[in-house]
Amino acid sequence: MTYIWNRADRVPKDKMPHVIKDAFDQWSKEQYKNFQNLTEEEKTKINFNVCKQMGKMNYNLKQLGYIK
Repeated sequence: MTYIWNRADRVPKDKMPHVIKDAFDQWSKEQYKNFQNLTEEEKTKINFNVCKQMGKMNYNLKQLGYIK
């Protein structure tokens, strides 16, 4: 699956970086729905995926000069 934060170079400059951060926040909220009802293994997988995608988002924003 391709996320908008992995293709940040395609987002119009006038909407950066707010669109990327808002999209990531929405996606991460969706990932954490019903988190308390999951097993420890499922929680670990979700946390790992969210952290990995956050790292990719921050890397792309740094490459484009939005994070110093």
